[in-house]
Amino acid sequence: MQRRPRLLIINPNTSETVSASIDALARHTLGDDAEIRTVTAPFGLSYLFTRVAVSIAAHAALDAAAREAEGGYAADAVVVGCFGDPGREALAEMLGVPVVGFAEAGLVHAASLPGRSIVAVHGSIWCEMLSELVLRLGISHKITGIVSIEGHDEVASSLADYVTRQALVHGAERVIVGGAGLIGIIPDVAAAAGVPVVDPHRIAILQAQHLAQARLRAAPSQPGGSARGLSPALARLAGAPVEIPSLSSAS
Repeated sequence: MQRRPRLLIINPNTSETVSASIDALARHTLGDDAEIRTVTAPFGLSYLFTRVAVSIAAHAALDAAAREAEGGYAADAVVVGCFGDPGREALAEMLGVPVVGFAEAGLVHAASLPGRSIVAVHGSIWCEMLSELVLRLGISHKITGIVSIEGHDEVASSLADYVTRQALVHGAERVIVGGAGLIGIIPDVAAAAGVPVVDPHRIAILQAQHLAQARLRAAPSQPGGSARGLSPALARLAGAPVEIPSLSSAS
């Protein structure tokens, strides 16, 4: 009997509450069809609200993946549990398995549907970074706007009303509501909104399961040079010898 595909879900911020929400969604979505392991960033920030925080989160995601691999968890696919996908490409390079991000999965899915979409996300910096991702993906003609939901994200009914109005303003047929912290209220938002709501988190989890079933693997990267200041697990998985500072450089 073939074993179930193994998914590793990495929350690149330090919030255990967010990790629990992502884990619950994955288990509800996939049931017994996959083995799921959800981990939280070992360092960093509890909320990613600056480019600095996102860069730190990418390092934390790599470190978390390295620790899991060293501990013996051989994932068939990885999910980056942040609507912004920090470290996604680097994780794929390092691990040699498919890595799916909440943002890219949701955006590409929405772009494949008839008509146009808007993205609703918390914070102006995320509006900027997601606009850059849309450009890189080449789907600007399908995403008509990216709006911040600050001030509207506490109550599902308020958020539903706001995204409905924004979809009409931007001439969009649907809205992608992104942000792992919103996972718990997205079903209520979808039920109350006047336009279809895309849940990118659920889409990413389903995509990762599909890729995990295929058991796709590539040779992991082997960077040159030596490592200094990295965790032992990350240095080993990156294939770099650890540089031991000399007494003179340490003084």
